[in-house]
Amino acid sequence: MTPPSPARRSVLGIARPQWSDAWDGLKSIAPLMPGSVLFGLAFGALIRVAGIDPWVGSYASVSVVAGASQIAIVEAIRSNAPAVIAVLTALVINARFALYSAALAPVFAAFPTRWKLGLAHLMTDQAAVVALLHADRYPDPVRRRWFILGGALPFVVVWAMGSVAGIVLGPVIPDAWQIGFIVPLMFLAVLVPGLHDAPAVVTVAVSTLVVVLAKDLPWGLNVLAGALIAIVVGSYVPTRDRDDAAAGGVPDDGLAHDAEAGE
Repeated sequence: MTPPSPARRSVLGIARPQWSDAWDGLKSIAPLMPGSVLFGLAFGALIRVAGIDPWVGSYASVSVVAGASQIAIVEAIRSNAPAVIAVLTALVINARFALYSAALAPVFAAFPTRWKLGLAHLMTDQAAVVALLHADRYPDPVRRRWFILGGALPFVVVWAMGSVAGIVLGPVIPDAWQIGFIVPLMFLAVLVPGLHDAPAVVTVAVSTLVVVLAKDLPWGLNVLAGALIAIVVGSYVPTRDRDDAAAGGVPDDGLAHDAEAGE
């Protein structure tokens, strides 16, 4: 008679396979973490320059978890912009999360509600892209959610730690360092791998061009202008599927069909 195999040991109540999947998620997002630290430093230093309560800035990093819009709001406050400008700019910048939600809905569909809500709060640009790129590798929803958690949670922790460090070190960071440069670089690192169609390429190009050319607008309005103009222009750029449909062709839905199997 074969003796029963010993149960797999767990750590902190979490089975080893789940730790392994979380570790894989961490490794997938790790190359972007140094940028997250610098991004946090830039935000934290800006908090001190704008004269905002350090506790408020620290809390924002873990409650809002939206670095670009946080920086936009603080810049607006620092330049004495009307509150409506600051809020509107943040809303437009964060509108991208609606697109992330639509894209991630099938990935999260089989997760329990508590996991959906928890992971949704942790979804940064980087975590969303990593989750989408690797979703097919984890058809099991349990393994998939631990993979996503392993990437998303440490990334937010690193971002928050960078923000606190920036708040503490803000007065001693030389202006010559110009650590704010990491903001556009972070977005390029995230967006470039996902630029698969013409509208995406045009949207990124137009937004970048408008932000640079309109840099002298008051109250940080160049960011708002870049986002709005890019959205409008990108919506008019035809996709390949749209072109195929116009030509009478049938766009590929990405699914394999076997005629002999009656599909």
